[in-house]
Order: sequence, then structure tokens, then C-alpha cells
Amino acid sequence: MLAVVSIVLSILAGDYFRRAALDAQMNSLSRVIEVASQEMLKELRRHTFDLGMKLGHSRDIVAAFNLRQAAEHRNRLVALLDDPFINGFVGFARIDLQKIRIYSLDLTLVAESNEGMQGLETGLSEQLLKKIGKRQGVERLKAIDAMWMSSKGPMHSTLVPLGGLRLAGYIEIIVNPIFNLPDIGKITGTPMSFYSASGEALEGDEPHIADGRYLPIEFIMHTSDGQPAFKIVGYEDVTALNRKMGRTQIVTITGFLLLSLSTLMFALWLFNRFLFVPLRRM
Repeated sequence: MLAVVSIVLSILAGDYFRRAALDAQMNSLSRVIEVASQEMLKELRRHTFDLGMKLGHSRDIVAAFNLRQAAEHRNRLVALLDDPFINGFVGFARIDLQKIRIYSLDLTLVAESNEGMQGLETGLSEQLLKKIGKRQGVERLKAIDAMWMSSKGPMHSTLVPLGGLRLAGYIEIIVNPIFNLPDIGKITGTPMSFYSASGEALEGDEPHIADGRYLPIEFIMHTSDGQPAFKIVGYEDVTALNRKMGRTQIVTITGFLLLSLSTLMFALWLFNRFLFVPLRRM
């Protein structure tokens, strides 16, 4: 009876500790995915910033912008904005460029590229407007970025000054962050699946999880204003963890059995020494 009770207690304790270990594993991987997503956005921000600064210091773009009142210069400005889509740019394989826009100092849309995604909302997103509205003086020369929700899905924008220190306007680089989501899996080293906020599958790995080998961990990536943008599901291989828990459970059951047997033998010796022997003598 003691042995059976020990085995049952060991199984229950093993199941409890396994769940606790899995919960700790899920929390740990969720945090890793969060950090990896921030690294992905940081890399995305770097590439868009480089492109924006290159265009913002282009003499041709600045000259066409300053002479934009004439129709030929306005057409020239649009052609210059289309050039990165047609001829490429440094880092074009690292981002999915969707639109390039130019704004005046009062943030009025002046021109945008004909190339790229069609049907995007015109003008700056509310997130960028809030950020730039709080800036004054030299702070307006700093680049800002935000991920926002458009009618075409989540987009990432970087706003850089046009003309360098002689601020003439702003250039907005709009990219689709879906293209960079697989970088999260490369950083974490685990299989990943990506879904829209509505649950529509985007891309990524889909391992077989029916056999219990993979533990799915969900993480929600939000836009700059807190709206759900993507659902990221990472799959942690828990085979090694299950093996360790199995070995721990076997060791625990064996220890319970040895302890119970030792206790029983000691109890029998005590009964024999202080109860049975005196009774036989009586």
C-alpha cells in the first residue's frame, strides 16, 4: 500500500512539475519572440532610414521639390521617387518597399511614387502625426518611424527630413513588414508561423504538432498605437524536456519505493524488537 501510494504521488507530482516546466518554457520563448520581433523592427528601421536619408540628401529631389510649382518639375519629382522601384537601391532585398511620399513642412502631401502598392491612405498616419507634432526645433531633424494599420494591412513608415540641415520637407518610406517576419524565426532558431490579426495564415513553417513534439507559443505583435498587427506562433521542440521529465519521474518513483521499503523494514524491526519478542517471552 505504501508503495502504491508513493507511485501515485510521484505520478501526480511529475505531472505537476511537467506542467510547471512547460509553462516556464512558454513564458521564456514568448519573451524571446518579443525580443526577436523588436530586433526585426530595428533592422527594418535601419534599412528604411538608410534609403530615406539617401533620398533626402539627393540634390535632384531637393531641386525638383523646391520647383514643384511647375508641372515639369512636379513630374520630375514623381519620376525620381519611382527610380528606387525601377533601378533598385542598396538593401532592396531586405525590405518590401511599397510607397515613397514627400511632404511639405506643414505635412501636406506634395508627391508620391506611382510605383508600389495602390490604394493606400493618403497622408501621414495618426501615429506619425502624433510623434512629429510633439517635436520642436532641432528635434524635427530627427527621423521617426511607426507601424500602423492601413486598409491593406499593417504597414511600417519611416519619416526622414528632406534637405538635411536645411529642412525643406519630409520623405516617408512605407514598407510591408510581412516580408521581414521570417527574420524572427532566424533569430530565435525555432519554426515559426505568422498570421494576420484576423487569423489568416501569412507564411512560415507549420510543423506536425499532433504527436506532442512541438509546443506552440503565441505572441501578438502590435502597431505603435496598440492595435493587434500579427499573431506569431513559435514551435518549441519539447522532446528533450519530455525525456528529462521522464527520467526525473523514474528516479523519483525509485526513490519513493526505496524510501518506503526502508521505512517499512525499519518499522517491522521496531515491531519485532519491542512488541513481538516481549509477547513471545510473556
